[in-house]
Amino acid sequence: MKTNIYIFIGILAFVYLSCTNPFSTRSPEDPDLGGGKPKSQLQTDPDSLLSKLRSSFGLRDVTDYQECLADSFQVGKNFIFIPENREINRLSNWNLQDEANYFNKLINSDGLEDINISFNTPNAWTFISSDTQQIEFSYQIEVEFITKTEFYQGTSIIKILQSSSSLWYIFYWQDLKINSNDPSDTWSTLKADYRY
Repeated sequence: MKTNIYIFIGILAFVYLSCTNPFSTRSPEDPDLGGGKPKSQLQTDPDSLLSKLRSSFGLRDVTDYQECLADSFQVGKNFIFIPENREINRLSNWNLQDEANYFNKLINSDGLEDINISFNTPNAWTFISSDTQQIEFSYQIEVEFITKTEFYQGTSIIKILQSSSSLWYIFYWQDLKINSNDPSDTWSTLKADYRY
């Protein structure tokens, strides 16, 4: 009987000493922003710029979103957005502040549960000059609310420029339908719907 008690006490001591305190805090982990790169490394190459753009939606981070877009202080060029033809009137005089406003309004919408965005980049980046590249990609965006889901798809052409600090910024963004017969709403519609 005494042997069983010693074994029991030994097991309890072992369990107690090998366990961590369930009430203690743990060290924070860097968020996974896509591509397995830490946040500090995003925007240092063209692909990481797209990763940062995409992750800003998942994290609902307006600062990260704005950091992807050029302004004259960073690269000497202002950001230009060319909307899909159906939304030209709704997006007239679109500028960098409109980008921030739409994104902020979208991520703070009542009942928003999740934003899923995916890019299909079948083509590689194309050099326009030594510090300027462009890519065309298709996208799908699903915005999930408690009561509804909004879906957007299309094609984008973006041009990016490398700054003197070696970071990349989007200075030109053109939005297009996948084809002329596609009835889907595009990213331009998303921006127009959340502009004000």
